[in-house]
Amino acid sequence: MNKELLYRFFEGKTSVSEEKQIKEWLDASEDNRHIFFLERKMYDAILLTTHDSTQKKNRSALLSPWTSGAAAALLLIILGGLYLLGQNRAAESYNRLIVPPGQRINLILSDNSNVWLNSNTEFRYPTVFSKKERTVYLNGEAYFEVSKNVEKPFIVRTGQGDIRVTGTSFNVEAYSQFNTFETSLFEGGVEIYRNETRIAALQPNQKAILSNNKLVVSAIEDTDHFLWKDGLIAFNNKPLHEILLSLEKYFDTKIELELKSLPQHTYTGKFRQSDGIDHALRVLQRSIHFRYDRDDETGIIYIRR
Repeated sequence: MNKELLYRFFEGKTSVSEEKQIKEWLDASEDNRHIFFLERKMYDAILLTTHDSTQKKNRSALLSPWTSGAAAALLLIILGGLYLLGQNRAAESYNRLIVPPGQRINLILSDNSNVWLNSNTEFRYPTVFSKKERTVYLNGEAYFEVSKNVEKPFIVRTGQGDIRVTGTSFNVEAYSQFNTFETSLFEGGVEIYRNETRIAALQPNQKAILSNNKLVVSAIEDTDHFLWKDGLIAFNNKPLHEILLSLEKYFDTKIELELKSLPQHTYTGKFRQSDGIDHALRVLQRSIHFRYDRDDETGIIYIRR
């Protein structure tokens, strides 16, 4: 198989006839599939490590970090690379990405769906969607712009529930360590499932939050939260404990409040994730009187008067 043709396929630039040619080649033998997986792994590694602008132009951004210098650091997020799910002809090869604290990743899947992954997020996705459903796995937060394909539904599986769509824009927050599950819909439509049973269907500008094992659907009133996609942590009339919880999630840091009483005020502001948690806390100190210390052994941050 022509290697240049494979690379154009990874970039989503092949014609229908070329895609058919590649799929027939994959079906022909296990060796061909093995070569395909190795080439895809090499392709992803090139995208992650290259800093040369010419290379970036020639190999369009299947996976593009937002912050300068992040590409080298993102090598750490590939754990295990590719692995096979099953050994038959319908086997799919899955990639596993883990986004480091304080960073974000944007990638384009093989069906040209666009995905933004938030800080401290784990995401598994197939090299090629070869089955009847386009299934990905999420532990964390992601924003999806899914390419429409009525015959091949797109499914996001999380530990708390699954989201099923055919083509739409939506945000999912499902951090297993925080036991959160929230889906917000901006365009199209989504269906939410638990244990293979549909429990809700959302319309644009609606969100669904799972709390105490009960799903609550309401209107999206505050869109500031979704600025994380642009590298911003934003809060609008939020109490201090909610702001600190967001910092814990984004920077994977435990924060302990050692205040006799919490401030009753709410706060509005924003800062860039790339500036780090210390900068975020200093911004908060402009509005709230507190000091903070970090335990060098545990990494826990203590908020004190």
